[in-house]
Amino acid sequence: MTAMREVYKLKWLFFIMQLTSELAEIIGALIGDGYIYNKNHKYQIGFVGHPNNDNLYYKKLKKLIFRVWMKNPKIRIRERGLRMVINSKEIVSTLSNSFNIPCGINKCFNVVIPSQIYFRWDLLKFTLRGIVDTDGSVFVSKKPGVLNYPSIEITTSSLNLANQIKLALIKKGFKVPKIWSYKSKNLTYKVALNGQKNLEKWVNEIGFSNPYKLNRAKKYLKYGKRGS
Repeated sequence: MTAMREVYKLKWLFFIMQLTSELAEIIGALIGDGYIYNKNHKYQIGFVGHPNNDNLYYKKLKKLIFRVWMKNPKIRIRERGLRMVINSKEIVSTLSNSFNIPCGINKCFNVVIPSQIYFRWDLLKFTLRGIVDTDGSVFVSKKPGVLNYPSIEITTSSLNLANQIKLALIKKGFKVPKIWSYKSKNLTYKVALNGQKNLEKWVNEIGFSNPYKLNRAKKYLKYGKRGS
């Protein structure tokens, strides 16, 4: 029976870890605002979000996780944030060993987009979507002559990740300024996509799964059409 269970487990793991656009998007969300815990025989993949803004998105992410990993995690509010945790030694091991997603508190400094995804735009665009859905900002600011100047900003503590994102977006025709950094709790890097054309290109070619950020983007695109 033990041998049969191991065979079944391997078949299940092969099935759920096939590299699809849906798995690529989950990996993006994990890169953006997730973590992997692997200590004391405890294996967890967790996601942390805003309790108000990300509520609808987490319901969508939960459905995505069920379709890909056949796991049905609960969404809870803890420590003033949305929390969703998946317990699985097999998934943790595969994410760590096959996709090189770091475990532990240093993940935010070292994480990069896996090479299996990075060199395939059909997958990479979904990982970028997952990153912005979780760790990106969509907002407007005042510029000379422009009342509502839209921007997307991706914030990360991983310089290598910031460089990956910038180069990938430039290759696809986005206008990306120099990465800028500032010292908060840790040294933090920002990749910015400024202006109406960048925002429209993102919506059309990459998109959002986070309804809160999608609605903001649509609203700001309307501002541009009105010329304000």
